[in-house]
Amino acid sequence: MPMGSLMTEFTLAIAATVIAATLAGVYFTSLNQVADLQKLQVLGLKEQLYYRCDIIYAHSSSGSTIIRIWVKNTGFKDLSRDLIKKSEVIILGGGGVHYLLYGGSPNSWSYKLLNDSDEDGRWDPSETIEVKAHLSRSLTSGDYHLKFVLFNGAESEYGLSV
Repeated sequence: MPMGSLMTEFTLAIAATVIAATLAGVYFTSLNQVADLQKLQVLGLKEQLYYRCDIIYAHSSSGSTIIRIWVKNTGFKDLSRDLIKKSEVIILGGGGVHYLLYGGSPNSWSYKLLNDSDEDGRWDPSETIEVKAHLSRSLTSGDYHLKFVLFNGAESEYGLSV
């Protein structure tokens, strides 16, 4: 066998090995990226399972500027005062939309922890808070759609007739 033919085959074998190694590297890098994305998705789902709530009742009357909303922690983790205060209340109806943040002014909301069983000041799973939505104008008779949104985007909705 001529020496030139051996050199050509040897060069082709090395080139094929380099190409195969490069393709394998690209493939495994892509697999790692997909695995990382799946881990992020699982962490996001885990957070949404950890922090959840349900509006269990709401009450107000025509002419009032306050809506009382009772919200139960149906998640698996407790929420600190700071996390509770990052929640939002949205009220649709009466010809408008009210977007309320925590605070002490009109168009804000406040809360009281009703059954703090371990007296730690945190909103533990299965405990209920009473949210007072303070509006800048009086409610009129009609149907209202209430939404309580936690800091992580988990939300609960409730229909209220006044």
